Amino acid sequence: MSEKKRTTFGLRLDQLADIFGVAVENQVPEESDCANNQLAETLRRRLTEVMPGNSLLLTAVSRIAASNLTEMLGKSLLQALSNPESTVGQLQALKEASKDLSTTAVSEQERAVATTIYHAAVACCLVHHDKKISQHSYDKLDESFTLLIEKSWMARELVELFSKARQICREKRNQK
Repeated sequence: MSEKKRTTFGLRLDQLADIFGVAVENQVPEESDCANNQLAETLRRRLTEVMPGNSLLLTAVSRIAASNLTEMLGKSLLQALSNPESTVGQLQALKEASKDLSTTAVSEQERAVATTIYHAAVACCLVHHDKKISQHSYDKLDESFTLLIEKSWMARELVELFSKARQICREKRNQK
């Protein structure tokens, strides 16, 4: 039996595509107003929770030198992400903590929130420091920011941040 038949069970490429398409459609739940409202509430709660109660921010702070710890105490994620004085190191730590959370989160909501915060830290660094702290290309970041902007559950403040960062990505891409 040939290798091709063993791995595709004799199906043609178009037949496999149809099967995978059906599987993906069944895996992605329809966005409902209720789910969007819950996600918006989860994101807002995560963004406004103040240190030290905010576990994501606390994890990020633990990655930063102790001298920067006091600067983060008493702040929320939203304050850290909207503050032009948040350092590149702080934003890098926040990005890494969000990345870790996105891989360990047990719910889709928590993964979506962690991914959002990851991109918000990247966007904040682009907007306030003109520095890219992601290995993703400017094209890929532009695409991600666009997708996040279009989410009905996205916090208004983050939509503004992502819009500014998306513009920077487009300018950087055009400079090449």
